[in-house]
Amino acid sequence: MVNAVQHSSSPSSGVMARIERIPGGIRIVGLRSADAATQAIAEQCQSALEQGAALLDVRGYSMADVTRVVATIADAAEFPTCFPTLRHIFSHHSPSLTLMWVKSLSPESVKIELELYVEADLA
Repeated sequence: MVNAVQHSSSPSSGVMARIERIPGGIRIVGLRSADAATQAIAEQCQSALEQGAALLDVRGYSMADVTRVVATIADAAEFPTCFPTLRHIFSHHSPSLTLMWVKSLSPESVKIELELYVEADLA
């Protein structure tokens, strides 16, 4: 089951955040800032996490239920500026973090894209 949700602040971007059922839970993919052209990576990370939190809420989950975060980034040197946001959002637990470093994301103004995973009994 896939539940696609258009990024609300940029419907013309064509980027879709979507909730997918996976064995053992759900994942939310395609989380990125709709205002990437005007934001630093830390702001883009915050925006993507806010979108993720909203989509989790629709399914009755919260950020406390997230067990894994996958961050795809274009510049590893900038990623540490996301740490304060990640520490704040995940202050009471530490989901695993996978970092994928790519040459660039499309469009080039996007510096980070996130996936969130929740282990859940969906029976």
